[in-house]
Amino acid sequence: MKKKVVSLLIAAAMVTGLLAGCGGKDSSATDSKGADGEVKIQFMHQQVEQERQDMIQAIIDKFEEENPGIKVEQIPVNEDDFDTKIVALGGSGTLPAIIEYNQEQAKKSVTNQFTDLEATDEVINNKGADAFYEGALELMKTEDGEHYSAVPIASWVQGIWVNEKMLQEKGFEAPENWDEVLEIAEAFYDPGSKQYGIALPTGDVAFTEQVFSQYAISNGANVFDKDGGITFDTPEMKEAVEFYKSLASYSMPGSTEVADVKDAFVGGNAPMAMYSTYIINAVIEAGFIDDLSLVLPTNKDEAAYGCVLALGISDGLEDAETEAAKKFVSYMLEDEGNIGWLHMAPGGLQPVVEAISGNEAYESLDAIQKYAHLSDDIAEAVENLQLFGTVDGKNFVAMGDIESAGIISKALNNIIVQGADIDSELSSAQSAIEDIVK
Repeated sequence: MKKKVVSLLIAAAMVTGLLAGCGGKDSSATDSKGADGEVKIQFMHQQVEQERQDMIQAIIDKFEEENPGIKVEQIPVNEDDFDTKIVALGGSGTLPAIIEYNQEQAKKSVTNQFTDLEATDEVINNKGADAFYEGALELMKTEDGEHYSAVPIASWVQGIWVNEKMLQEKGFEAPENWDEVLEIAEAFYDPGSKQYGIALPTGDVAFTEQVFSQYAISNGANVFDKDGGITFDTPEMKEAVEFYKSLASYSMPGSTEVADVKDAFVGGNAPMAMYSTYIINAVIEAGFIDDLSLVLPTNKDEAAYGCVLALGISDGLEDAETEAAKKFVSYMLEDEGNIGWLHMAPGGLQPVVEAISGNEAYESLDAIQKYAHLSDDIAEAVENLQLFGTVDGKNFVAMGDIESAGIISKALNNIIVQGADIDSELSSAQSAIEDIVK
């Protein structure tokens, strides 16, 4: 592989020794072309559960059957070690040909010059940009908006989950905007009976920022503008914070986190909750999946938060390896490969390729049939994926460092739980974000 420059964005957090081996392609790398002409490549991913590894191997076996000159070796790596592994291997020039990323990891690997952008663009363009849900594809744009950082293959999305049976008992329908969400939350709030209007996070945790971002973006607020300017301390952001604080007054008390939100909704203590599609299986187990619906925070616009899982093609490979990697990643966009991946976590993982959503083979799984009535709502959420730091087709890399620093979640917790002044917290957060970007 070619020598790579590891950016301070990640390297500052890593052990210097990991990066000592920068240079040409290491002879120990296993991506290679054998004497018999067979091309061998590696696929590094975060699916460490044995059941998932078996399902991935089945995908690989089918691919190899259709492409007899290529061998793919899967390399599962624990999520906690994944970022470190990428930097270590990238620094020593031994990255596997294909790497599973989320959108933040993909952006950082582009910054570190670990990604073959030409190969990535080719795979997406060959499939056709219009084959993907727009929101999912937009999250994979590079910071300059000129390329794609990785090829999206799956997603999970987050919104307002509604127990329609509970709403109907009080004469409500699913909310369509901020005002209706607040009205329903107030009507159900009865803390003495452990009944709350909505379950949402308020703790100093990343989940709070994720949920809040949907309300902010639906009000036209973002952390960056299209030119990269910091826009956290704005009237639109303040209005979103004020609304979130009002809404939180009808949620559970204290600094609430993921488990608090899930338990309150699944346990019937709240008719609405902010959560990802990973709540679906818990609702199925609780027995009210037929009453479940999904709506998006809406004020000026609709906004869904989510995560896109994507495959990156490493830079500096031999030509034969790059071609093999492109074939495998392209296969993961075809029905058989993509459905096999999505079936690893039905309910949680959702399609990013539009044609998969209505595919008979995809929907044939019993677990997916149980929430078939949610398909259109989930698809709309994937189409409307928008995150802090994603603006006008650009994805600002610094947003990852802002999230890691916990600036926004800390400000929200101070305002909602600790009673801090909104103006002071917005101003302080703006300054802290500017310092990080500088």
